[in-house]
Amino acid sequence: MKIFDFYIISVNLVKKLRVHGGTIKSMAITEIRSRYVDTIGGLIWALIHPLLVILVYWFVFSVGFKITPPGGVPFILVFLSGFIPWIIFNETLMGNTNVLQTHSHLVTKTVFPTEILPVIRLLVSMVTHFVMLFFLLIIMFVLDVSFSIYNFQFIYYLFALTVLILGLSWLCSSVNLFFRDTAQILQALLPLWFWLTPIVWFRDMIPDKYQWILDLNPLVYIVEGYKKSFIYHSPFWEDLPSAANFWAVGILAFVIGGLVFRKLKPEFAEVL
Repeated sequence: MKIFDFYIISVNLVKKLRVHGGTIKSMAITEIRSRYVDTIGGLIWALIHPLLVILVYWFVFSVGFKITPPGGVPFILVFLSGFIPWIIFNETLMGNTNVLQTHSHLVTKTVFPTEILPVIRLLVSMVTHFVMLFFLLIIMFVLDVSFSIYNFQFIYYLFALTVLILGLSWLCSSVNLFFRDTAQILQALLPLWFWLTPIVWFRDMIPDKYQWILDLNPLVYIVEGYKKSFIYHSPFWEDLPSAANFWAVGILAFVIGGLVFRKLKPEFAEVL
């Protein structure tokens, strides 16, 4: 049933993206302009805040605690490879939790496909994502880290992350209209989620008998996947059990989020 629901929700989403592609593009560009282009620094602001966070973590864990990742890889590369997917996940999910209230003037229009609003926020967050990826490639070049065909694997992991983000975004945005504490709860949970994901620490630190616990966190698969793509150059099909665990959670989140959003959608206008 869940696979069938996943297919139906996916097909409906693709149809809406095709029909309303122009609207999505226009709204995404407008939000990007309002966020970056109209400022003096422009797109530089998309990099400054994450860069400052990276420098802080690098100084504390690499210079202060002198942590050395497995294989002697520079800490900055391992951290950045995991931090980049986290940034788009955190930024998009937090923004999408309030997306229906932010665009209430559109939600109250019965002809507007509100399902695409989380997609717009995701596209805007992609700007920061690709700026950060460019920064990662520069660091790899400076540190003389070899490039590989496996670098392009990040596209697969980004797609997988997109499925998870959209499902959670639909769920959180729709529930938040009826239970306004959802955004506050999520804001409290995300920092905990960050520390439960091997971004500033490494999976090898966990004893083998507890490794299965990490598989319950879908972001572990994504973070480790980015590291495999840019640092360790290992194929994504190498660990099929972890892939199966992620897609089970990712599809479940996508289906539940889509069904809950569709169920509550008729009540959106009344609540707003």
